[in-house]
Amino acid sequence: MDLRIPVALLLLVVLRRTWVFYTVGVRRYRMPLALSFLLIGFFLWIAVNAGTFLDAWNYPDQVDVWRLVHPAKFGAWALLVSMSFVLVASVKSLEGRLYHRGTLATVATPKATEISPQHSNANQVRTPGVS
Repeated sequence: MDLRIPVALLLLVVLRRTWVFYTVGVRRYRMPLALSFLLIGFFLWIAVNAGTFLDAWNYPDQVDVWRLVHPAKFGAWALLVSMSFVLVASVKSLEGRLYHRGTLATVATPKATEISPQHSNANQVRTPGVS
């Protein structure tokens, strides 16, 4: 079953009040997050068309003659980007718990050693705090 359209509609409903802020020069702008996904999908579709036009690869219907990549790919790219964004945001929200941020480190590290500047022989090593 093809769930792309229901997932896309659900994503639009969920993201209807979510904005992305970005800066160009010294001016700050905002854009709906769903629109940014659509724009990214559109530009990926343009890039795929450029790649197939330049014979970097071909889809099966482009073997004999070049054609535009089907516009359904545009929606597929937009969904791919949005799902990637959701997955990365989910992992980032757990990052503090995953990497124990805000707590003491539990991994023991070896004591640092340094070469004594008093000795010219590089093989002699002095441990700090030990004479």
